Amino acid sequence: MTVDGHDAAVIGLGNVVLSDDGLGVQAVRRMQHRYQLKDGVELVEGGTAGLLLLPLLADARRVIIVDAIDTGAPAGTLVRLDGDDWASAFELRMTPHDVGLVDLLGAAQLSGAWPEQLVLHGVQPASTAIGTELSAPVAAALEPLVDAIAAEVRLWGVALALAVESAACA
Repeated sequence: MTVDGHDAAVIGLGNVVLSDDGLGVQAVRRMQHRYQLKDGVELVEGGTAGLLLLPLLADARRVIIVDAIDTGAPAGTLVRLDGDDWASAFELRMTPHDVGLVDLLGAAQLSGAWPEQLVLHGVQPASTAIGTELSAPVAAALEPLVDAIAAEVRLWGVALALAVESAACA
């Protein structure tokens, strides 16, 4: 089964009015602007949809979830969690936002909606205060994060072409 004809999804999570918490959505928007994705990869602004995203996990064979992930590392540190590594990352640090992600991933496991491949990409946040701008360390990590997501998608054998606008700016 696929997501609207896609066998893979990149889902950006977060609340765009809580500064660094909106990182996942901003990363997906950057990918939409930079790349023309082929071979069945869907970019999804999941925002704060939580359990409403469960059908996406169930229908896609491969999923990358992008989010601000608090591991206690210095702000702006790139984070990559593969497969079941997500559970240990949330054992010690839990924010109200993490509860939604933990609920989504737990429900996916319990319901059999877990995709064949699941990877979480993110950045250690500096602030989740009200605001629409990323903090300086997280903003500096946005491009390397998008590059890491693109590299992961390429590992799946998916061709990424630069969007016409991006190619003209390069």
